[in-house]
Amino acid sequence: MADEEDPVVHEVDVFISKSLADNLYLLQYPVRPGRMTYDDVDIHSARVKPVQKKVEIECAINTRSPHYAKSKGEQIALNVDGAYGSSTDSLYSSDKMDKQVLTSVSTGDKSGRYAAGIFKDGELHLTPLHAIIQMRPSFAYMDRADQKIKTDVGPAGDGGESSQDEEEDVKPVTVKFAQQESSEAKARRMASFDYLYKKQQEEAWLPLQYHNISTGRAESERLQLYAGKGDELSEFQLQPGEYLQTLMPETDQEQEEKPAMPSNVLSLTQLRTMPLHDQVRTLLTNAKVIRFSQLLALLPQGVDATAVLRSLQQVAVLVQGCWVVKSEILYPKEATSPHSGVSADHLCRGRDYVMWRFTQSRHVTRKDIASIVKLPAEDVKEILEQISHIRVNCGWEFMFTYDSEFTSRYSDIVQRQKMLWEAKYQSLAKQLKIPKEHEKKFKDKDPPLPPGEKPMRRRRNSSRSSTGTRRKRTLSGRSLSDYSDAETDILKQDLENHDDLLSRTEEPMEVSSARSQNMNGTVEVTPNTDCDTNKEENVTESSDFKLEVVNFVRDKLCTRFVVSASELRRLFQMHLAQCPPGHILATGVSDKLLEESVLKVGGVQLENQWPPNTQQEPIYALPKIGDRLDAARAVLLNAFTSSHRINRKQFIKSVEEECGIVLSDQDTKLLLKDYCAQKGNSWMLKGTIPAT
Repeated sequence: MADEEDPVVHEVDVFISKSLADNLYLLQYPVRPGRMTYDDVDIHSARVKPVQKKVEIECAINTRSPHYAKSKGEQIALNVDGAYGSSTDSLYSSDKMDKQVLTSVSTGDKSGRYAAGIFKDGELHLTPLHAIIQMRPSFAYMDRADQKIKTDVGPAGDGGESSQDEEEDVKPVTVKFAQQESSEAKARRMASFDYLYKKQQEEAWLPLQYHNISTGRAESERLQLYAGKGDELSEFQLQPGEYLQTLMPETDQEQEEKPAMPSNVLSLTQLRTMPLHDQVRTLLTNAKVIRFSQLLALLPQGVDATAVLRSLQQVAVLVQGCWVVKSEILYPKEATSPHSGVSADHLCRGRDYVMWRFTQSRHVTRKDIASIVKLPAEDVKEILEQISHIRVNCGWEFMFTYDSEFTSRYSDIVQRQKMLWEAKYQSLAKQLKIPKEHEKKFKDKDPPLPPGEKPMRRRRNSSRSSTGTRRKRTLSGRSLSDYSDAETDILKQDLENHDDLLSRTEEPMEVSSARSQNMNGTVEVTPNTDCDTNKEENVTESSDFKLEVVNFVRDKLCTRFVVSASELRRLFQMHLAQCPPGHILATGVSDKLLEESVLKVGGVQLENQWPPNTQQEPIYALPKIGDRLDAARAVLLNAFTSSHRINRKQFIKSVEEECGIVLSDQDTKLLLKDYCAQKGNSWMLKGTIPAT
């Protein structure tokens, strides 16, 4: 049925040309209008660095143009070369700045996704691009001018003159022996700007010969964009049987060497060709944290659970009933931190301490962790994001809830892992020099317990000072002094917005501090019930949270101009999927907050007409952006209050009558494309077009 409604009306043959695939560059000029090309500009020279894909073009400047500032050009030439004719290595050939250098800036390694195409005689010829670069003016001549000033002044400020009669002072020579460079220092040196800049300068420039677009050589090079007989693919010359054999080869004929998958993608087909131990290791390395039931679901059916547990204990440790990959697997001995260059030993100790903390508590704070492990903030954050996610007003919470199903079924493994963690902590306490009072500070504060098991509670009267002052508390009942991470600022703002919080401290407060023991006698922790009842109003009242939503809505309205409520919600979900774990928006956002954000950034909800048999919903638009066409935008949006379709000529006439503005074809096309979509000879508002 779909084929009958949307038939194929024309087919085009596509050819791949590889003649210029290794040398075809796409040059973009973002700082120059499209109407001002370099076709008629005199090009002095050009050069390239093939490895870095860097290009420089030296082109002439028309010094006779009425737009050329003669005084400025003479001043620049004087600063760079000095008086005209006084030097043999002058940069400019006259007493003015008569040329400029365009240097390339990489746009990222995306050239493999694009190709240059030519459509001719019903055929489309494509040539893959080798690189996409942006050409921008170079200001290296300013460095040359600064160097000339320093040379003229001289090191002692005496104009560069030195007495040849004065004998040089005899100075003692100090000999220093280079120390052996550590792996951490080497990693930092290789990641420094000076080292990378030096490596870039080591590649030599290769001179190029420039040919104008209208020359015969340029025309002959463009002919290579068409695919010839030598570019035909042999795969398309196969017989039908051979073609099917190529598509679906037999198992024993498959190549043993398979292409490597991206680091964040795991192929289950390739996974099941590995031994069981390698499968478990690969899954844990990719997932970082996993439940035992999830691991069995990913492994082949019928696998022996005992064998899985045997392999699992070699590559992972037990935390709150879940399995977390060992630190030495993620950070081998020769590895270093990509952020700071810290060695693998320091990273393993820091990560092991974080995992041990999660065996004692559902939540941790980054400030407490950083004060013990002494790692840079980027490394601490990366470790926390691997096994936990941030919770507003609570800090970092372990990734999964307590897996009581596993702990009740495999009590012997739980007891063995508990003993392992006790020995591990004794080693960490010596290496990290953890004070004993620090352990007592948090050990009974927030113990993890299986879901459904309530912690023992005790009553405690509200604390008051001798002067009658009350201790400020948050909506969850916790004191501001209990928070040591960056969440304190959010809590203080919540206190300012809720004056009735002080009265709550007069009531008795329940605090859970007792541990509960399971049938094996192991200590298990319960989640903080205050954090689990994380209410939406506490999230949306955060100024950082609202600011993040407002920035998102502003970005979408400024690029789309018109968006429906459902489309805005879909875009938010896509944005949320791209955010890292623990992002401030991870708790979600309500439709009401999205609508408030639209109004806050200057958007409006339209009262537009809808096509027949179309489900109606709110439509938001940005009526003003601060340019001369704002009045025409208002006329355009107002036209849809009386009809769901408008005519181009009618819109131009309405703008001229109501605003006195005569729209050009370019302005009209710009406005209509920003807010509308063309359907036949008329235009409809975006978001109101019925799905086909």
